[in-house]
Formats: sequence, structure tokens, C-alpha cells
Amino acid sequence: MWRLIARGSVLALLAVCLVPAAFAQPAFIGFIEKPAEGSTVTGMVLVQGWAVDPTGISRVDLYVDDVFQYSADINIPRIDVVEAHPDWEGIQNRLPGFQTGFQASRFSNGPHIISMRVITSDNQTFEIGRRTVIVDGKKNQSPFGYVDSPDSVAIYDVNGSFPVSGWVTDTDGVARVDVLIDNLNQQSAVYGDPRPDVGNSFPDFPAALYSGFVAEIDSTRIQDGVHVLQVRATDRLGLSRVIGIRNIQVFNSENNLRPFGRLDEPIKDAVLFGSCGNVVPVVSPGVRPDSHFTPIRGWALDLGTRENTGRVSYVELLIDGARIVSTDDCTYVGTIGNVVVDSYVNCYGLPRFDVAKYYATYPDSPRSGFMFLLDIGTLLKTGGGFFNPGHHVMKVRVGDQEQTFADIPNTAGVNVFFQCIQDVPGQGNFNAPPFGYIDFPTNFDYLKGTVTFFGWTLDETSFDTSRIEILIDGIVAGNASTGYIRTDVHDAYPFIFNSTTSGWRFNMDTTQLSDARHRLVVQAVEQSGRKTIIGSRDFYVNNPQN
Repeated sequence: MWRLIARGSVLALLAVCLVPAAFAQPAFIGFIEKPAEGSTVTGMVLVQGWAVDPTGISRVDLYVDDVFQYSADINIPRIDVVEAHPDWEGIQNRLPGFQTGFQASRFSNGPHIISMRVITSDNQTFEIGRRTVIVDGKKNQSPFGYVDSPDSVAIYDVNGSFPVSGWVTDTDGVARVDVLIDNLNQQSAVYGDPRPDVGNSFPDFPAALYSGFVAEIDSTRIQDGVHVLQVRATDRLGLSRVIGIRNIQVFNSENNLRPFGRLDEPIKDAVLFGSCGNVVPVVSPGVRPDSHFTPIRGWALDLGTRENTGRVSYVELLIDGARIVSTDDCTYVGTIGNVVVDSYVNCYGLPRFDVAKYYATYPDSPRSGFMFLLDIGTLLKTGGGFFNPGHHVMKVRVGDQEQTFADIPNTAGVNVFFQCIQDVPGQGNFNAPPFGYIDFPTNFDYLKGTVTFFGWTLDETSFDTSRIEILIDGIVAGNASTGYIRTDVHDAYPFIFNSTTSGWRFNMDTTQLSDARHRLVVQAVEQSGRKTIIGSRDFYVNNPQN
């Protein structure tokens, strides 16, 4: 009996000792991968690595010759590190990467010492990666960057249309970015898209802010099977570098080569207004001269076009699963009552040069746009009780000549809300609220220093909008300046007065904000005092710590 008790006591003691070890987090670990010890550097010097700590990483600072330079971008995904250490628990170890850089020309030719100092969440400081590099200002640097998509899985499956995207920069300027399949040039990427994260990583080099590239690849031009995809960047002095290699597997069939596209508007959860008076529709589909018009617009493509076995054959608008109008009803409308429309409505094949820019090798991309003009009031009045004010689901169905179809933006559609508003007493017809869009920043951008927020706002009642308010985290930061030329908005809304000068801008000093996540809200304020939110964006501030 005594032996059993003693043996149980020993096992219990071992269990108590082993439990903390089983759940222990790693002590601080950090590593610099680039640049290597003793390497010769020129142009923009990429400093890249990773670090983890049980308490989390607060900041990673770059030092050159023991002098502070910049704070690195942190919380970068590193799948390779996570997979190598699957026993590391906690979200603080899921994003261990950091990245920054400096311009070599700021330092004299010869040896210099670089290092990173990592500050943990409990205010401990660790120095990692101390090493010597040789600066050579006479040597031409080849471009460098990263391929975000396709990702670095062993084999990336593709079909139909797929994007190749990432970033690349060079102090001599980037001349072109090419996508190669099996060492054959497939097409050139569109270069110069905003990449605030890369701009933050290289504060010495402002051009890095516009270092993004994207190429939409038509996989029907590639034989089914496994292929090697490369992205090659060339600078303006002719020096090239392959910045990424990916293995892709192409698998196309009649079942997965469906039409595809985008629904630009309405956006998710939009409120669509209509006047529900007792007026009989004067044209078909139902549109009345005193109505508030709601455009439904976007674009669609089909890859069967290349073999003449397909092409977008029709586009139709569905609300709650019911077909409302189709491009079979395409017509040109000059005016409706006193409203100048001057546009083709309920049509496919409208000019979309923005789509042609990104889908340059797709035959129908220059004329891939569609637009429907909807009168919500008439829809509510003549819907026979099927369409009532409140929640509805809207989507666009695109069919091709091979009798395959796809729903845009997806089979679930987007939620919209119909609101029936009668004439406001003393103001004539209903005064529809302003609407617009925030072009910059986009959601979850990383910003620093002084940036310019910009977008556009329209009001169907001429000059009724008195100002555009900018709110940061619920507090008014100021009013945007207005009246900027937006010919693109005018092309989309030719029937709204002042659409050509609908642009607004606001300069924001992000150093007045904490290095954290913030919410931007833009609202239009009318002369009557009514306020309408036209959009919101979440963004991160990441300013260097002095």
C-alpha cells in the first residue's frame, strides 16, 4: 500500500513539473535574412527577417553604424516560419515577419554595420543580426520585389482568368514587369499601383509607394498541365531580375470556363430610394420623368471568345431571384422628362477602358461594360406586393453563347434596401441624398506622414451639398476641398449636374494619430443640415518612432 502511495506521489509531482513545459512559449527568437554578412549592397537595401516573443513584438528598429534609421513594418505573414515551428501558440507568433530598407547612396562607399533592435510588448530590447555590409555606390542594382499571388504553395491550381500580382522597385526606375510561362513571355503587367505597405518599408525612396503590379492571365492560352511561372522585372538601364518563381497547374474545362466580372454599384448594404406616387410609367421598363434613377453598372467577360465558341450573350438584373430587366431591352435614352440621360441603358458592350487596361489580352475588354437604369419607385408601385420597402437581394446574371452562366458578384448577391419616400412638403419632388465614393485610402492601407484622402460626391439637387466632412474615429478632422475635375465620374453619371467637378480632397497629417488602426468616415452635409455618410475605410498608421 505504501509503495502505491509513494509511486502516485512521484507521478503527480512529475505531472506538475511537465505541464508548464508542455505549454511554454519560446523565448525571444529573431533572425535577419537579408542582407547577408559581408555582402555588397547598392541602390535600395532590403532588410528582412522575423522575430517572435511570448509577449509579442511592439517595434523593430533599423540601425546603421549604431545610428537609428527607421522603424520596420512588422506583423508580416511568414508561412515558412510558422510551418517550421508548429508548436508556437498564440496569435503573436502567427505574423512574425518584418521588413524595411535604406538607400545605400546616403552612406559612403565601404563597410558599414547594420543591426535591428526588437522591442517586445513588455519593453525588453533585443539586438539581432549585427553584421557588416559593403556599400558600393557605383554598382547598378537590379530590380527587387515580391510575388504575392500566386502564393508559394507547391503547386498553385488555376483556371480561366487568374491574377499575378506583387510589387517591384528599383532606384533607376522600373521599365517593365513581364510574366513568363515556361520561359516564354506571356504578357506584361500593369505597373504603378499604390502599395502603401512597400512605401512604409522604404521611407528613403518615395517611388516605392507606387510599386505594385498586376497582370490578369488568360489561362485558356496555356495548355492544361503543370507549368513554371516567372515574374521578371527590368529597370530603365536594362538590368533584369526574376523576382518570383511559382509552379502552376492549369485545368480548364467547359464546366469551369464561365463568364466573370464585377458589380461596381450598388455597393453592399446600399439604400436605394424611390418616389412611390400614383404615376403611370411612361416607358418600358418602368421609368418615370419625375423619378430618382438608380444605375446598376459593372463589367463582364467570357474567355470562350478567343475560339469563337463563346462570348457574353446576355446580362440580366435579378432582384430576390426574379428577372427584372435584361440587355435584350437595350436602348438609347436622350432625355426622360426634364432629365438629360444621354446614354445607352439596359445594355452590354459599353466602353470600359479601365477594364481593358488590366485585361489587355482579352478580346472584348474594351467594351465589357453593362448598365441598367432602375426606377425603384415604379418597381415598388407596380411590383404587385412582391417588392416592398426594406431588404432585398440584388445580383447580375451573365450568360455566354455556350449556355453557361455566372452570377456577379456571387450566387449570394448583395444586400440592398429599398426606401419609398413621397414628396417632401414645400420642396417639390423628393430630395435624394448625396452619394459618392472614397478612392483613397483603400481598406487596411498602411499610412504615414501627410497623405491625401480623395474621392467624389454627387448631389442630384445641384448645389445642395454645402460641405464634405472628414471624420477620424468619430471626430471631425475638417472639411475637404471640393470642385476637382472628375471626367470619369461625369462619364458614369452624365445626367447629374456638376458631375464633372465632383472630386474632393483632404490632406491628413497622420503623425497626429497613434500608430494603430483608425476609421475614416466621409459624410456630405447639405444646406438643410442633413448629413449622409458616403463611405468609410479602416486604415493603419505606421509612423517612424524618433
